[in-house]
Amino acid sequence: MYSFEGDFRRKPQQNLSGASAQRKTNRDALILQTQQQRQKREEHRRRLNSTIKIQAYVRSYLTRKHCKQSEREEFDNIFPKVNADDVDLLCALVVKILFFYDGKVDSSRLVSVSQLLLKQWRKVFQNGGCYIQIRRLLVLHLRLLKDGSEVPLAVPLRMFEVFTSINSAENSMNSDEILSNVAGTFLYLVKRGYFTELRELLCRKTPPLYSPSPNPPTPLCGALLDLIQRPVNLTTCVDVSGYDNMVMSEFASAFLCNPYPEPVEMYIIPALSVDSRKFPFLSLMQCLQDETIFNKRVLNDSWLLHSVLSLEPPGFANEIRNINNTRLPNNPIVLDYLKIIAQLTVNVCNKQITYEYEDSLYSQETAADKDDDSDSETEPNPTSVREQMLLTRCIEILNEPDRCVMTTCSQITESDLSEDFLDCLSKICHNLLLSHRMALHKYRLLYTLAFKPIFLRGVWQWLSHMSHESSFGGSATPLLSALSRGMGGETVALGVHRLLAPLAVFCALFSLLIGTLHDTEFCRDVDDDDMSCDSIFNNDINVSHLPTGGGGRVHAFEFSELGGLCRTLRQVCLGLVELAYPESRPAVNTQYRDAVGAPIELAGSQTPAWSHLFKVCTHLLRALYVRDSRLCFMPSGSWPVRGCVPEGAAAVLVVAGTHVRPNPRQLRRPQHLHHARDQDEGPPLTIKELRTVTILREIPFVVPFATRVLIFQGLLVREKHDHWYEMSNFNEGPSINISVRRTHLYEDAFDKLSPDNEPDMKLKLRVQLINQAGAEEAGVDGGGLFREFLSELLKSAFDPNRGLFRLTKDNMLYPNPGVHLLYDDFPMHYYFVGRMLGKALYENLLVELPLAEFFLGKLCSSREPDVHALASLDPALYRGLLMLKSHRRQDVPDLGLDFTIVSDELGEQRIEELKPGGSNIPVTSENRIEYIHLVADYKLNRQIRSQCNAFKRGLTSVVNAEWLRMFSCRELQLLISGAEVPIDLDDLRKHTQYAGGFSATHPTVQWFWKVVENFEDAQRRQLLKFVTSCSRPPLLGFKDLQPPFCIQSAGASDRLPSSSTCMNLLKLPEFHSEQQLHEKLLYAIQAGAGFELS
Repeated sequence: MYSFEGDFRRKPQQNLSGASAQRKTNRDALILQTQQQRQKREEHRRRLNSTIKIQAYVRSYLTRKHCKQSEREEFDNIFPKVNADDVDLLCALVVKILFFYDGKVDSSRLVSVSQLLLKQWRKVFQNGGCYIQIRRLLVLHLRLLKDGSEVPLAVPLRMFEVFTSINSAENSMNSDEILSNVAGTFLYLVKRGYFTELRELLCRKTPPLYSPSPNPPTPLCGALLDLIQRPVNLTTCVDVSGYDNMVMSEFASAFLCNPYPEPVEMYIIPALSVDSRKFPFLSLMQCLQDETIFNKRVLNDSWLLHSVLSLEPPGFANEIRNINNTRLPNNPIVLDYLKIIAQLTVNVCNKQITYEYEDSLYSQETAADKDDDSDSETEPNPTSVREQMLLTRCIEILNEPDRCVMTTCSQITESDLSEDFLDCLSKICHNLLLSHRMALHKYRLLYTLAFKPIFLRGVWQWLSHMSHESSFGGSATPLLSALSRGMGGETVALGVHRLLAPLAVFCALFSLLIGTLHDTEFCRDVDDDDMSCDSIFNNDINVSHLPTGGGGRVHAFEFSELGGLCRTLRQVCLGLVELAYPESRPAVNTQYRDAVGAPIELAGSQTPAWSHLFKVCTHLLRALYVRDSRLCFMPSGSWPVRGCVPEGAAAVLVVAGTHVRPNPRQLRRPQHLHHARDQDEGPPLTIKELRTVTILREIPFVVPFATRVLIFQGLLVREKHDHWYEMSNFNEGPSINISVRRTHLYEDAFDKLSPDNEPDMKLKLRVQLINQAGAEEAGVDGGGLFREFLSELLKSAFDPNRGLFRLTKDNMLYPNPGVHLLYDDFPMHYYFVGRMLGKALYENLLVELPLAEFFLGKLCSSREPDVHALASLDPALYRGLLMLKSHRRQDVPDLGLDFTIVSDELGEQRIEELKPGGSNIPVTSENRIEYIHLVADYKLNRQIRSQCNAFKRGLTSVVNAEWLRMFSCRELQLLISGAEVPIDLDDLRKHTQYAGGFSATHPTVQWFWKVVENFEDAQRRQLLKFVTSCSRPPLLGFKDLQPPFCIQSAGASDRLPSSSTCMNLLKLPEFHSEQQLHEKLLYAIQAGAGFELS
C-alpha cells in the first residue's frame, strides 16, 4: 500500500525459522515420511544383495555347466580308448560321469560305463576305492528306473544284482567286510527311495493278475522280488547302526501298508508268506515297536494288519521257544507281538464288516438286537468292499488254531496272567468284539477264552485292582469305584478309559459262558472231559443259549463270589448312565453321553466302544439277575438301589411327565441331549428324566418293584388323560358300550369287541349284562360291572376246555400248539384275548391267570426264550436233554436219535423235522448240542410262534410294550394276578372308610370285623371279590385301592348284605347279633348272584 509519509519501499518480511517452517507439516506426516524414506533405502539394499546373489548363482551355474561340459567332452574322448582291464581308468570315468551326469543326455553314457564295470566286476571289488562311487552310480540307475525311459532294464538290474550281492565280493574281502559294505550300500539306496522305485517298476511291468500266487508271473517279477528281499534278509546278519529300523520301516512303508497295488497283493505278499521262514519277521516286529516309526513312517492301517498276519512264519510259537524257553504267555517276544497285534487290530473296529450270509441260528439274537436299535438311523458303510474282504481275511488268519495268538491262549495257566499279557489280549479281543455284532459266536479266539475260567477270573481280578495314584498323596482310587460313581470330567484324569477294553471283554465273554451253564453247573465241579468247546462251536450254533460243561469248575467264580460281582456290575452300569447324562451339561463328555442308547456316529471316536461297554455290561447284569431269580446267590431284596431314580410319586412325575403333551410320553430310549430340545412333544427331557428312562429301559430291576408299579400306573394315568378317559364318567367324550349275554360272554365279546367294531380299546368300556332269562340285569355299570365282565371273560378265554390254552405239568397256562385244528381263524382269537388282558392291565384289574413262565417271558421281552426256559414247559423233556448233554461221548450214537421230534396234537402223533433232512441226520456227540437247542426252540418257539405273536400284538395294542419290559416274567405275573398272599386284614381295616352313620366304633362294624377275623382265607377272598369284583388284594396294599374300601349302613333290616363294586362299597344292614351278621354275610358272598341284588 502506498505510504504518504515518503517511504515508498515495502519493508521486507524476515523469517528466521528457515524455509521448512513455511510448509505446515504435522508430526504424523513427518513420521510417515521418515518411515517411507527408511523403507526405500532398505528396499534398495535388498535389491542390491539380491542382484549380487543372482549374479553369483548364474556365474556358478555357468561355471558348473562349462566344467561339466568339459568333463563330458573329456569322457567322450577317453571312453573309446579305454582298456577294459584298466580298472583305475575305469574308476576315473565313473568319477567323471558322477560329476556331470544329466539324466536327459547322459543315460547312454551311464549304460556304457556300467557295461564295462559289469565286465570287470571282480577287479572292481578288489579295488576297494571304487566302492563309494559304485553306490552313487547305483542311485543313478534308480533314477533310470524311475524315469521309465526307453533304456533297456537289463543293465540297471544287472548292476543291482552284481554290486549288491554278497557272493560277488567273496574272493576280494572277508565276510565281515562284505556284510558291512553291502549293508552300507543298501542303507544308502534305501534312504534314496530304493523300495519305492522297485515297487513302481513292479507295478508297471507286471501283467494283470487274477488270483494270489507265490509264483512269479514273469522272470522280471522274480528278479525284482529277489532285489526286494536282499536288504530285508540282511537285517538278521549285519550290525550296522540304524540299518534294521531304516530298512524295515522303508520296506513296510512301500509294500506292507497303504492300499496294496495289485502286484503286491497278488504276488509279493503271497511269495513272502510262502518263503516266510527266510523273512526276518522278528526284525519287522522290532521296527513296529519303535514309536518314532510306527504311525509316522509306517501307517497303521488294515493293509499293515494283513501283512503282519500273513508274514507270521509257520510254527512261530516254536521258533520263539527256541529263542526264549519261557512259557508263551510270559515270553517277552510273545508279549511284544501281542502289543503289535493289539495296535493293529484297531483297524477292524467299527468297520461294519458284513458276511455273505448269517447262520439261521443267529437270527433270534440278531432280530432282538435290531429291535433294540430300531430307533437308530441306518448309516452308510464307510468301508470299501475291498477293505472289508481284507479285514475278514485278517480275522480268519488271527483265529487259526496254529497261529501264535491262539497257541498262546491255549496254554494259559493261572500263573501266566501278567498285567501286560491281560492288557494286550483284552485289547485284541475288544477290537474283535467291535468288528461284528456276532463276533462272540463267530471268532474262535473269543469263544475259546470264554471257556477258560482262569482267564475270566484273572481279568476280573486285574480290573478290581486297577487304581489311580493321586499326585497329591493319599490312598489310591480304584477305577471301578470311580466309574461306578460317574465322576464326570474327572474320568479322563483318573484314567478310567483303561477299564474300557478289559471290562467289555470280561462282560461279553462271561455272558457267553454263563449262558451255556445249567443251574446245577453253576455251583459244582464237573469232570474234565465233560466239555469240548469244539463240540459246541464246530456246528456254528448260538451257544449263548446252550448248556455245556467245562474242565474243573465250569465258571470263573465261586458261588459265594457272585453276589459281590453283581453288586459291582450294577454300580458300574449306573455309573455309565451318570457319565452319559451328568448334572452339569456343559461339562459332559460326548463319548460317554452318546454311549447310552445312542446310534453310532463317528467311527473314529471312542463313542461306539463306550456304547458297546454299556450294552455288554447291562446284558451280563440282566443274565445274572435272571439266574439269581432261580439260584438266589444275592441276598433277598438286594438288587434295587435306593436313589437311582426318584422315590414314590416323584418317579411317576419324572417318567409320566407333568406337562400336557399332544401324545403320551412313552418309555423310550433317550435321544441326544442336543436333539431333545428339538422334540415336538413339549419341553425337553431333564437330566433326571433321561437317567430314569435309561435305567428303566436297560436295567429296570435296580428300581424297587413298588416304584416301577407306581411308574407303570402313572404312565397309564397319563395315557387315559390323553384319551379323555375320565371325561366319560360324566357322559362326555368317546366310550364303548356293549351288551353281552352272561351265558355267552366270550362269543358276544369276541364279536362286539373285534378290531373292526372297536379299534381303540383304551376308551372307557361300559357293559350291560343279560341274564339267562334274556332280561337286562338291574345293575348299572359304574365300573364294577365292567370289572366282573372282564374277569369272567378272561377266565372263559383261558379255560383249557375252550382249546386256546393248555396246561403244563405245573398247571400253568400257555398257548395250545394244536389250536389250528380247532379254530381256522385262531390268530384273531389270540389277538382278542391279548387285547382283553391288556385292557385288564390298563384298568389295573387283577385276574387270576397262572401263566407259564416261558410264555410270560415272550410278553415282557423282545427275545425268545432259550433252553433254560424249557423247564417251565416240560420238566421231563428238559431233564432228558440235560442227560443227553452229559452222556458219555462214545455212547451217544447208541441212543438212536435223529433230528426229528414227535408232536402230539389232539391224540394224533406226527413226526416233525428239526432241520431240513433231519430224519437222515443222526445225533452224535459232535452235534448233540445243536440237537438240544433245536428241540428246545421247537417246543418253546416254533410250535406256538403264530399264537404268541398274535397274542402279543393284541396285548401291546392296549399297553405299550416298552412299559411291560420294566418287569421280569415273574413280576409281570404279579402285575396280572397279584401276589398269592393271605389278605392282610389289618391293612384292610386300616384303610377302610365308613358311611351312612357307621364308624369304627359302631357295634355292627365291630361285629363285622370279628366275623371277618374268624373267616378262612378263602372266605375272605370271597368277601373281597363280593365288594371289589376281585378276590386278590391290590398289588401295593389296600392304600392303593381306588375307590377305597367302604362300609355303609343299609339300615335296620333283615335283608342280605349287598355291594356296589363300582365304588368298592359294602352295604351292610344293622343286624341284631353277631351270629346273624355272620350267617347273612356268608350267604351273600357265597351265593354267586349277579347284579340283581344291587
